[in-house]
Amino acid sequence: MSLVEYPASRPSWIRPDPARRGLVAHCDDRRLELAVLADGVVRLRYRTVRSPLWSRSWAVRTQDWPEVPASILVDDEAVTLRTRCLDVRVFPDLHLSATDRAGHILLQEVPGDGYLEPASGGGCGIQRHTPPQERFYGFGEKVGPLDKRGRSMTFWNTDPFDDRYGGYPPETDPLYVSIPFFIGLRDQVAYGLLTDNSTKLRFDMAATSPTVYRITAAAGVMDQYLFAGPSMAEVLHRYTWLTGRMPLPPRWALGYHQSRWGYHPDSQVVEVCTELRRRGIPADGIWLDIQHQDDYRSFTWDKRGFANPRELVETLEAIGFKTSVIVDPCIKVDPQWAVYREGARRGHYLKTPDGTPHVDEVWPGHSVFPDFTCPEARAWWASLVKAQTDLGVRGVWLDMNEPATFRKDRGRTLPDHLLARGEGRPTTFAEAHNVYALQQAKATWDGMRAAQPKRRPFLLTRAGFAGIQRHAAVWTGDSPSTWQAMHDTLPMLLNLGLSGVPLVGSDVGGFSGKATSDLYARWMQLGAISPFFRCHTSKNGNRQEPWQFGPQVENLSRSVIGDRYRLLAYLYSLAHHASQTGEPILRPLVYEFQDDPATANLGDQAMLGPWLLAAPVLQKGATTRKVYLPAGHWYDYGSGTVVEGPVTVELEVALGSLPLFVRAGAILPMLEPMAWSDFEAPRSLRFELYPAKAGSRFVLYEDDGDGFDFEKGAFSRVEYALGPADGGALLFGPERREGTYEPRPRQLEVRLWAASRFSRLELDGRELPALGAEEPLAKASEGWSKSPDGTRLTAVFPERRDWSLRFSF
Repeated sequence: MSLVEYPASRPSWIRPDPARRGLVAHCDDRRLELAVLADGVVRLRYRTVRSPLWSRSWAVRTQDWPEVPASILVDDEAVTLRTRCLDVRVFPDLHLSATDRAGHILLQEVPGDGYLEPASGGGCGIQRHTPPQERFYGFGEKVGPLDKRGRSMTFWNTDPFDDRYGGYPPETDPLYVSIPFFIGLRDQVAYGLLTDNSTKLRFDMAATSPTVYRITAAAGVMDQYLFAGPSMAEVLHRYTWLTGRMPLPPRWALGYHQSRWGYHPDSQVVEVCTELRRRGIPADGIWLDIQHQDDYRSFTWDKRGFANPRELVETLEAIGFKTSVIVDPCIKVDPQWAVYREGARRGHYLKTPDGTPHVDEVWPGHSVFPDFTCPEARAWWASLVKAQTDLGVRGVWLDMNEPATFRKDRGRTLPDHLLARGEGRPTTFAEAHNVYALQQAKATWDGMRAAQPKRRPFLLTRAGFAGIQRHAAVWTGDSPSTWQAMHDTLPMLLNLGLSGVPLVGSDVGGFSGKATSDLYARWMQLGAISPFFRCHTSKNGNRQEPWQFGPQVENLSRSVIGDRYRLLAYLYSLAHHASQTGEPILRPLVYEFQDDPATANLGDQAMLGPWLLAAPVLQKGATTRKVYLPAGHWYDYGSGTVVEGPVTVELEVALGSLPLFVRAGAILPMLEPMAWSDFEAPRSLRFELYPAKAGSRFVLYEDDGDGFDFEKGAFSRVEYALGPADGGALLFGPERREGTYEPRPRQLEVRLWAASRFSRLELDGRELPALGAEEPLAKASEGWSKSPDGTRLTAVFPERRDWSLRFSF
């Protein structure tokens, strides 16, 4: 039964559509279909009478929508579809406007705007009004400033490698990942819009006309989803409800990873990993590029250089390294190879119009390409993954999956006219191109899940489409080793996060392998605040392990990587939260401070979760760095000095400096130093507390770090609260618990900053002994002390299930 209330009388140009919980408006041969998916999600589908009645979607995870109440309202001018969160108003000529229920305009069309008639060559489009102050974020992987207003962008997954740069050139568009979703910010009110069309798209965001944005598609229909805010967080929650969320990654994925195209033979891989351990540089992952393969065949190993891959993987696992291997989608044409023969026999490859498998040139030479829009082909590909996981391989790295080829005369990709199965609705590669990587990732994830049911799959992909977060993390591809490329990386990571992809990173040092020591050190700092942290480089450049740049840079790298591992409990909690809500791990300041115009296009700073503001140094030769701090109190991460915002501060930035500030109210869980993420269960857990006038909360998430027992309740989710109490006191402790997972017994350390006024500390109503100096705390079972300058108060005591600390004077 539909929950949509339809009026007794209505205009002739409106037809109720109870099956889709909406309506159909028509004008001449044009149709506008509105459907309610949720209180804050409405589908807007534009077509002509010649368009197909159905729309294919690879981005949307389900078509099973909950029943939600809505109503249709009619007045003299228009018809309004109303939900609890949105009003979408349609006029007789089919132009529309959309507002939230507070009356804030989200979408605005005037007569003449709206659906753009297909040109003679096909295609479709939409045009809407945009006021000068509106901002646009997201769009997946795009270079340039954080705010994309004034930009014109193409959505067509592309490998733009240029030999002159050793990667993609500056201002390159398009790149590897196409996500046709954006967050609009209009008068500090956010909304989202997904254009669910996988053909080549063009987004002109007020680049041609200062008051108009235009979206055009090469073919198909204009199928859009409108997401209500008013906050960016609510928009992303709704968008990822529709397109899916990141699965919880294994904890080791959040550590440091070392990679190079060129680690060969296996003894060199062991040497690199052993050297990382010998030098005391924490690390969790080692990544093997195509040099490990047998004649560039995916799922194989070079018999000479990697004669015993199982022994190699076990050797690396014994010293804490998880091995990940690269997999390209192309299959070498080799009648002697069983994998090629089986795929050909089953008809799993993309075909030309005459029905023969398409052959192209990639690393193995003549190659064919699986049709990942075919469920049977995906199942076959998934079965191939077992060959790697049976050896102990823990991660799979999907490369060249735009898909990329070596044929420059065809744009280095597959031809549009190839035939694809299209999930049972045959289509051409013009529609399948942008989702090729998405469907390959799905097949690979499914294969890993089936082959190792007690381990969480971890995939890293170069290409993707809307929904890629369901299966894989994303890195920004072949960025050259230049200051410009590093500068462009941060807003790219931030906009990927605002596109529903929380686990993102870059090639630390740049792929071309020509980093200077200064550039490498600064990129290492950027990598340390990135959700995915990996150093990778080309065999055609210099080696880029941390010790290749001299003792100073090695020491700086060791320090910043160590700081990353101390934050692992915080990062893992953020990753879990992202898997539940779609919230980014790394966020632009505008995400947290939406009402502050100064943050609107601030792309060289970021919030790591809700508490840490990072301002990495992205300019060559910089000795000072300006940092904007929004309203509120901020603590310098190193000294604890308090700064009141809004204010711009200028800091001296020596090579080892990564400007970090902590937001007042922060509850930061910290771990002791470790060599790798599961080296041993932590013997202590520290909370760094940065008090604010109002109370604050943080949820610490813990489990065993891998596997799926957490889905059965074997996790610990504890909400900690910090806030004022009677008489000027301050309280801190756990308030709510969920889950059956119990960490091993450990010592708790609670460090309170700005603590000069406190001189008494009680644990569960019992006064803790004051030890005087900080040093004896390391040996004490319980007690507290202050730093010599009186700014920090530190308490230690054995952890118990329920406890409360009271700071007073």
